[in-house]
Amino acid sequence: MTDPTAIDETVQRVLDNYADDASKYQEHAAKFQNFDRWTGPDPKIIIADAAGSATGLNYENIVKPNVESFRDQFVNSGKVQSLADLTELEHDSEFAESFTIGHPNIVHDVAAALLEKAEPDADDLDLLQTWAANADPKQYQSDPVGDVHGIGPATFQYLRMIAGADTVKPDVQVEKFITELETEHSEFDVDSSSKLELIDSCRWLATHSTYSMIEIDQIAWWTFSETESLSNMH
Repeated sequence: MTDPTAIDETVQRVLDNYADDASKYQEHAAKFQNFDRWTGPDPKIIIADAAGSATGLNYENIVKPNVESFRDQFVNSGKVQSLADLTELEHDSEFAESFTIGHPNIVHDVAAALLEKAEPDADDLDLLQTWAANADPKQYQSDPVGDVHGIGPATFQYLRMIAGADTVKPDVQVEKFITELETEHSEFDVDSSSKLELIDSCRWLATHSTYSMIEIDQIAWWTFSETESLSNMH
């Protein structure tokens, strides 16, 4: 919970105005934190979702259907039951032929990164959640997960977010949000010049208001997305 003495009344008022217009932000922020998205709490599907999303393809029409197909073909069939099984897909021709969106290597390489120093009996979801809660986007290039080919700051943050971490994805909606605040409120300590600055800007807003970072992410999403089918993104 935010320290009440840290709340800036101007920041709070400005964010309140955006939140009033983005009425579904709380509902969808809760979906991420409670694993109430279509992926559920399955770390295998969550990682596949990040892999499919890594190159910015249309989520509703391309990414989600392909990841659902992966779920049916590999997870629901029983072929892939754990992160350890995911790592074996690196040399699986069936996987190579079927998972052709985003960066497919993320599926098996992230699993390998999470398992690298894990205890033999570690729970897969706990591994992913613990990583997501503690990962530092400023150090993503030295993070075993961030070091995976195809993972930049946005995918790093997206994986953290869909794994339940209170954070933001520095996408175009967040960039538009921070750019607008930067222009209209020069007194705010926000900066839209890079993805890492966007993350820091959202952290500053969260620190000076009652909103969490994931709520700020969703306020930005629902304010600046141009599609009417927004709920399908989650």
